[in-house]
Amino acid sequence: MISKIVKYWIAVLAAFIFFPVIADARIDYTVVPRLSIEGRYSDNYYNREKDYNAGKFKDDALLVTVSPGILLSLITRDATLDLDYNLNSRGYFIEREDNRFEYFNQRGNGIFRYNVFRDFSVLLRDEIIKDEEITILDETLTREERRIEYIRNIGGGELIYRYGDGREVSAGYLLTIMDYFNNIVDDNKRHDFTGRITHNFNIRNVGEVNYRHSIVDYKRLNDPGQVSRDDLYEDEVRGRFTHHFTPRFSTGLNYGYIESHYDEPLGSLPIDYHVHDAAIESTYSISRFLIADGRIGLFLREVLGREQYLRERGIEDDKWENGLIYRAGIRYTYPTLLGMAAYEGGYGANYINPERLEYYNYWRLNGDMTYHLIRDLLMLSGHGYYMVNRYPDSPNSRRDHIWNAGGGISYRAADWLLLSLEYNHTARNSNILGLHYVENSYLARVTISYRHSTAGRTEIIRRGDERDAE
Repeated sequence: MISKIVKYWIAVLAAFIFFPVIADARIDYTVVPRLSIEGRYSDNYYNREKDYNAGKFKDDALLVTVSPGILLSLITRDATLDLDYNLNSRGYFIEREDNRFEYFNQRGNGIFRYNVFRDFSVLLRDEIIKDEEITILDETLTREERRIEYIRNIGGGELIYRYGDGREVSAGYLLTIMDYFNNIVDDNKRHDFTGRITHNFNIRNVGEVNYRHSIVDYKRLNDPGQVSRDDLYEDEVRGRFTHHFTPRFSTGLNYGYIESHYDEPLGSLPIDYHVHDAAIESTYSISRFLIADGRIGLFLREVLGREQYLRERGIEDDKWENGLIYRAGIRYTYPTLLGMAAYEGGYGANYINPERLEYYNYWRLNGDMTYHLIRDLLMLSGHGYYMVNRYPDSPNSRRDHIWNAGGGISYRAADWLLLSLEYNHTARNSNILGLHYVENSYLARVTISYRHSTAGRTEIIRRGDERDAE
């Protein structure tokens, strides 16, 4: 998998260099090598419900990560190429396991854009990620959660044609390959065919339509006979129309429709999901630095062919589900202070197995703030949220309450040296036994970077600073 991304980048880089040679164009570049050394302590690394009385599940962990990386940006008159790669070498010291082990993860991405003609351009991208994540498994009714290593490779391209000011049409393709290291989760390949039209009717009215057709094939671990069969077909259409009443106030309509067809699972009928969501969205600039936004709409989901699946598990079926989607937010932007707060709710979806999704209803109150105490030198940050997730499809009617709060401080001791400290607290209470947990984590990071550029590219410099801060 990793060799594929290396070969792809070599091909893209060769093509990029070849085009400017023909056009006799100058190549400007920016290169940013960096090194980050990070230590993180967690008192509940696996996010398990601790039983202090029984002395079980002592999951205190110290993670030490060394992360070398490099950002390379090349630009000519008609083409740009951005390559970014980061390798993380991580050592774990787990108290409960009474040992230590090493783990490597890495992330690399490449974006290549070439203006073939004045109004026609080609965009190519590829990204590879080797990491670990918490995956929900349907092995038991409690929806067990485990940390599983994986490799994800995302590659594709897009053709973009501009036929006027603020008017363009595009068509693209994206291939996503998921390869899990653990044999309890199905690997999969996802093909996405996309199209988009953006049209500015005039200075006040803007419209946009997006279309996506997806085909997903799961490698059935427990059913080798279905390895080569496509399991999921999905179509999504989303349209948005925005009207600017004044330069400070705009309102729009947003409508989306998703149709998901799961192929026939073993011993059951195929399951289809039809999902509609429609909302009115508004944005108002209260002042130069203060912006408010809001959204209110309706979510409607219809499930077809699930009756037999639920009857086998003794669950009463209501194939229709509907509810509100909403948001009220405010954002403050000032050279030394950035902050936002929002109250929102709606619906999301979790992958459970190759035959079904699990939709959940949520509401969330969240906010964050960044304050530059000494501009570009000393920065304070804080964040927090409280959310409730309700899983109507769960046989146990799962309901989670989650709290999170944290903050940090960053100090740029020199142009090449950034020091950071962070703290994060997360707690989850659930009506399902075993899903409660509390975690406190502490992080210290040192980042060293050097930038050399032949062109004053503000966007590249700012992007490099953001990556350094991360």
